[in-house]
Amino acid sequence: MRIKTPPQSGVPRMGSKYCVVCGAEAKCFHYDALTCNSCKIFFRRTLVFARNYVCMKDGRCPIKNINRKFCKYCRLAKCLAVGMNVNSIYIEDDHKRLVFQQNLTKPRTAVDYLGKSVQLVAPSAMALVSTFHQILDHLLNQENYCNRVRFSNVNPLKDGLQYKDITYFLNTPCCFENFKNLQTPSHWPIKTAPLSQDEYCNSLPYYRPWLFLNMVLAIEFGKNLNGFQSLPCKDQIQILRSVVATNRLFTEAYFSFKLNSDSVVFPNGIKALDLLKNVRTNLHVEVFKNILQPLIRYGISKKEYVLCKAIINLHAENPNISQESSKTLRVARQKYTDVLLRLCQNHHGDVEGAVRFGNLLGLIQSMQKFGEKFDQLRELYWMTAKNRPVCVLTQSLFHCKLV
Repeated sequence: MRIKTPPQSGVPRMGSKYCVVCGAEAKCFHYDALTCNSCKIFFRRTLVFARNYVCMKDGRCPIKNINRKFCKYCRLAKCLAVGMNVNSIYIEDDHKRLVFQQNLTKPRTAVDYLGKSVQLVAPSAMALVSTFHQILDHLLNQENYCNRVRFSNVNPLKDGLQYKDITYFLNTPCCFENFKNLQTPSHWPIKTAPLSQDEYCNSLPYYRPWLFLNMVLAIEFGKNLNGFQSLPCKDQIQILRSVVATNRLFTEAYFSFKLNSDSVVFPNGIKALDLLKNVRTNLHVEVFKNILQPLIRYGISKKEYVLCKAIINLHAENPNISQESSKTLRVARQKYTDVLLRLCQNHHGDVEGAVRFGNLLGLIQSMQKFGEKFDQLRELYWMTAKNRPVCVLTQSLFHCKLV
């Protein structure tokens, strides 16, 4: 039996309930094949520790539940023959992962099961094993860059970024090239908050345009994602138009959650709701306080957070982009969801990991709903605010028709 299109590892599936290696009861896919827990552990240990087995007979021992431990050579051969995938093995420890990858590069003998020759390790195994870490490392590097800017004394208004339109930000590789030299102000966090938004804006030692800065950083994060960069500029703008509010809020909520705050708090220690207390509505409370509840409920990690942000940014179901761009986004998004699933299963086990993966997809949907509510606040502000400051980015991103 060979599985031609194996489902993702560890996700329960309806249909056959028996291990395709030994015939024992099986509930989940492990390493791309429906197997029992015993065969899963055997397969992983054999490859991680580079064990070599020899068949005492002719290399054709039948593998069944009652005798699966008798011949490890033939058991491994059958694991490979039914489609168990060495490239799905993930190792958290850096040193052990390096040893494993080095072992993958060594010439290994092909094994045979019931007349079917199978190479023990695919030639591209090392490259595929490292993909998981490459994706995570890229996202974490992007997030660290954004954090360095966010937790610094940079003021984008002094650099005139409020007069730049969306195409400037998309065409500029890095809008904060000196980010490595930025420092966190010594007077942060501020102990005494201003009385109102107006007082805050007029108090230079306090003031930072957080909503604008976080919008710029959401664009900085999204524009460097694989899959997004290859889209036409018009489609890039449409995607950002639909996701930038969500990711901006998500960022603010995540770091507020890490600081154990009960509502959105900015890096300088000032809470959004404190600035809005003279005009605060239930919608403000929903956006700047209740958004933390899903994060608290699931205790999201930094790796999960950056993967969720990437998945949000690669939203393909947008009626205003081309079919070709939608297809590109789906392929790119699938890579990030695959990594998120594997991350969950590595830390929580196959079944619990699949459950957590589903919960995180639900969290993404919650963030999108909060993003929609923030868009309502933005539209209300745009229509009613008097003497609002000039912001060409907001104008070009949200209030201009694209031709």
